[in-house]
Amino acid sequence: MHRAETVVLKLRPPGRAKREWLDQTAELFRRGVQLGLDHALSAKTSNRGKIHAATYASIRASGLPSDYCRMAVNQAVQLARSHFGLRKGKRRAGKPTAVRSQGIGLGVNAYKVVGPALRLSTRVKGDYIWLPLCVPARWRDKLQHVKGDARLFRRGDDWFVMLPLRVPHTPTVRDGDGHLTVTGVDLGIVRLAAAKHPKGVLVLNGKPIRQRRERFASLRKRLQRHRRTDRVKAQRGKERRWMTDLNHKVSRGLVDLAARYPNPVLAFERLDGIRDRVRGSKRFNRMMGSWAFRQLVDFVAYKAERAGVRVVFVDPRKTSRTCPRCGHATRSNRTTQADFRCVACGYQGNADVVASLNIAGVAAGLLRQGPPDTARLSAAPRRGAGQAAPAGERPDGVKVWASAHADSNLESSV
Repeated sequence: MHRAETVVLKLRPPGRAKREWLDQTAELFRRGVQLGLDHALSAKTSNRGKIHAATYASIRASGLPSDYCRMAVNQAVQLARSHFGLRKGKRRAGKPTAVRSQGIGLGVNAYKVVGPALRLSTRVKGDYIWLPLCVPARWRDKLQHVKGDARLFRRGDDWFVMLPLRVPHTPTVRDGDGHLTVTGVDLGIVRLAAAKHPKGVLVLNGKPIRQRRERFASLRKRLQRHRRTDRVKAQRGKERRWMTDLNHKVSRGLVDLAARYPNPVLAFERLDGIRDRVRGSKRFNRMMGSWAFRQLVDFVAYKAERAGVRVVFVDPRKTSRTCPRCGHATRSNRTTQADFRCVACGYQGNADVVASLNIAGVAAGLLRQGPPDTARLSAAPRRGAGQAAPAGERPDGVKVWASAHADSNLESSV
């Protein structure tokens, strides 16, 4: 059994010749993506075969190696499908463009990890570019499992590479006869996290974090008004580093909390595409856009693996509207953002805590019995806290942690 992961490693500062090659290749790659994207928009198609047939020869003629051309076409297809998806959903979508920050796509034949170095193919057969990597100790033994398409990208003056891993994995928690201790975690903005565990609830208040983000946003706005783009870039790096440090601390606390109990499991909602589903005021959208929840879950994943804690994901539908006592689910149960009151049985509580309780209950039921149709607990006689209802037949109700989200957006923007 293998588990797919993604690791991001920093390149040691390259020399002038290597830096020029990286910058030149990144520009050629960007032009190739733009060429494929222009054809997709003019032909109104996101079919990979059609875009490849129409643009590959032109991209290749620009001097980009063959496997880089294939990745440029793939990137153009992704951008086109995202654009058409927004238009189909009747959302405002401007014309997409390829930007330099997307970096360079590396096909499986374009690179190889040799020890602590990255070897890249060039336009000359047998000629390679060697780039030493900064490899943390926890990843050194896993680099032998690199497999799949990768990506080089630049942030500021530094270059990074995102590598896919296929790591052999042996489950550390029993699935059937063993007693599982599930800790449900509800992530949010008002409350950064609410974690329901057997002995209580851990709630992390998000107000100080929101206030600091607002200060960062206000400062950026003031600097942009005075055209101080250099200060804006410096502040962006500062906020990103602060968020990364915060996510490390929160993820460590969640894993340590779960590890106190036998056969621990951490349960989260599947939050893929939440920025497209949840919209609000301009301020709320900015807070949502800068919420590095994906990074937080990624940090939880690798820390949990070390501690022998399983991480699972459940369907997010109706987790904060379902009564954990009687199973009644309706929008009316959520009276305000913070308050939950069941209109059927009168059960009351904090909405985020109720959501974490439901997440824990659903995950426990999924692991023991199989996936239900939704995250809603079916109506039944009163159960104990965290106890799940009978499960249904849908095969995708739970996703055991198997991937660190190999998304082109490596971390949330700030």
